[in-house]
Amino acid sequence: MGWMIGITAGAVLLLLVLIGYGRKRSSGRKDNVIRLKSKTRTSSGQRGQACSKCRRKRPLTFYADDSGAVRGLCTDCKKELERHQELYPV
Repeated sequence: MGWMIGITAGAVLLLLVLIGYGRKRSSGRKDNVIRLKSKTRTSSGQRGQACSKCRRKRPLTFYADDSGAVRGLCTDCKKELERHQELYPV
């Protein structure tokens, strides 16, 4: 009877060790989620992106044309393209 208690206590102890090891291992993994507060803005985000037409780095507004192509345009290029084709804000 004493050996059954010893085997049961050993099995419970082994189970607790395995659970503790699994928790320690899983807590060390990195999340797939990137926290926005932890990341700084990239230099391209501060200076703007390249315009689809003139390629200068400026703040852009995105538009779609009749064919569905999306373009990021600066204000100068938007005014120029509006004369020749219809642009839809995205």
